[in-house]
Amino acid sequence: MYTIDLDVGGTFTDGFFSDGNAYRTAKVPTTPHDVSVCVLDCVNAGADAFDIDLKGLLAQASVFRLSTTIGTNLIVQGRGAKVGLIVSKGAEENLYGDGPAMAINKGYVKPDMVKGISGRIESAGETEPLDAEEILAVVRELIHRGARIIGVSLRDAWRNDRHETDVRRIVHERYPVHYLRSVPLQLGSEISPATDDLGRTNSLIVNALLHRDMTRSLYDLEDRLRDAGYRWPLLVTHASGGSARVAKTVAAETLHSGPAAAVLGAWQVAKLIDAPYVIAADMGGTSLDVAFSSAEQPPWNPRPSLDDIQLAIPMLGVESIGAGGGSIARVDANGAVTVGPDSAGAAPGPACYAKGGLDPTVTDADLVLGFIGPSQALAGRLALDIQLATQAIQERVAGPADESVDVASLRIRDTVDREMATAIQRGIHDRGLDPADVTLLAFGGAGPLHAAAMAALVGVKRLVAFPFGSVFSAYGSSTTNVAHLYRRTHGIPTNDKDLERSVDSAAQAMRETAIVDMRGEGFTADQLEFHGMLELRSSGQAELVPFTTPQEVAPEVKRTSAMFDAKAGSVELEASWLISTAAVAHWVPGVAEQAPTHRPPADAQRQIIWSGEQGPVATDTYQLESLKPGAIVQGPAVVDAADTGYVVPTGWMLTVDRHGFLVMEASSDD
Repeated sequence: MYTIDLDVGGTFTDGFFSDGNAYRTAKVPTTPHDVSVCVLDCVNAGADAFDIDLKGLLAQASVFRLSTTIGTNLIVQGRGAKVGLIVSKGAEENLYGDGPAMAINKGYVKPDMVKGISGRIESAGETEPLDAEEILAVVRELIHRGARIIGVSLRDAWRNDRHETDVRRIVHERYPVHYLRSVPLQLGSEISPATDDLGRTNSLIVNALLHRDMTRSLYDLEDRLRDAGYRWPLLVTHASGGSARVAKTVAAETLHSGPAAAVLGAWQVAKLIDAPYVIAADMGGTSLDVAFSSAEQPPWNPRPSLDDIQLAIPMLGVESIGAGGGSIARVDANGAVTVGPDSAGAAPGPACYAKGGLDPTVTDADLVLGFIGPSQALAGRLALDIQLATQAIQERVAGPADESVDVASLRIRDTVDREMATAIQRGIHDRGLDPADVTLLAFGGAGPLHAAAMAALVGVKRLVAFPFGSVFSAYGSSTTNVAHLYRRTHGIPTNDKDLERSVDSAAQAMRETAIVDMRGEGFTADQLEFHGMLELRSSGQAELVPFTTPQEVAPEVKRTSAMFDAKAGSVELEASWLISTAAVAHWVPGVAEQAPTHRPPADAQRQIIWSGEQGPVATDTYQLESLKPGAIVQGPAVVDAADTGYVVPTGWMLTVDRHGFLVMEASSDD
């Protein structure tokens, strides 16, 4: 039986396919106008790689998982649904924040589409009842103003959601389902139970923006896959690190799901290679996504942000900057070269793609410098045109800066390397780590081309790249099981005498919900695994503490509270989490017999410009498929692959380990 894992990125759609033993990869341009086109193109390419037809592959596939940027792209392009929002009176402008609401300022919801209603429930009980006629009048006004979905987020709904559910009941009693079918009504307390009213409201807005188009796109894709021969539910990868059926997926949970899948894959690799701490650096066509992870636990972010808008939906922690292979280079008024954050994307793409792109990019510079071979075809399919790359750099960078194309290309490469190194160095410093103790995992189509340069700038001495690195997010998706994350909000001090009982009660309730949800996924209770975490908070800082039994709660809370170095009673148990998982098939890296180290002869040489002082240097090049476990490549050298390249500078040595991973280490005196 085959497994299929796809990651739909902003530039490319990547595929990772396995028959249980061997794996194959595929990379095709993303088709933003219709995601199902690039998905089927990628599956076709995977079928070809296994020498089977599309229908045969899908008919024999047991799992199909999809991570996607559909939601992110909808928001970036401003194509989400028109949202109407109902809040408690007084919060119409700030959405429960300290100042003007960022979600309104950035246009996620229009000011005239936010309406306040009276009525409030406080911890001591109901203090102000709802006014049914006021609610109905507000709903009518929002619909008349063009709302295609309505969200309800009332103050302190995490304590008691009765008023939010009453609003829905009142609306549905007056307006039957057939009347509001095209105008769904969503509740903030059902999207996120966080104590943070602002974060919960923002999460509701984002989910409402995405719900309609995500639903239509994913269900349409699932229908097309069934028509093509696939027999099982399509699984969607969540940014929290699991996968679930489309019907069991909340739209906002898919945000950043591709980078999150890569983080999960990096965490699995960290355990596999016994690296205590890793930096996952995913350099694709549009951005560099960075995550910091220990081998003990993947990095969680209970309060992620989107476009500077704070959310309250837990995700695996990823930090992004606009630095990828497709990032556009230009010269500013002072003659300095800048790179990004805008990207040439998949269409038209870098100038060297010969698809009409005129802007020079990082990929164009890598091609001109020789780090990408002039005869290479991207993913074995798309021929790259070095003349068009040279022309673009000459016209847009070298000419305005009055310098040669070679020097301009080096400046482009150096600029993007320094920007990426700065982002990584900042993360290392913030976590109090020593760069020499950290392993850099480099992937993405452009990652291994730039990894050693980034590592040298940061002070990292060891990095690991992968033969499937250009589709690493798709590989990361293949490590996911079906999973659901549940939270119950507590908002109580950690010295509360009822803390352990409160956590135990919440865990039991979440477990019962998980069993029902997983039954809908096709699993029985005895097929499930559970693990819990406590979310502690102090002065805006959050810490996650794993636990398995209620008896562990008190000592773990005490230990973590001490880590905050806070005054007694100032640490709160924000929420308890429960993650339920059910295993599905996925590929696991094999382990070759320990092979003796050897230095294979180079397959060829080509001229590469490593620095302006040296000029072109005849450099050994190797083909990835010719390097077996135990092979050693001494820099300067480049290992070429169909979808990326592995650059080994002077002072670095590459070794192929027993998993087939490419381990690069800097010499101690470098």
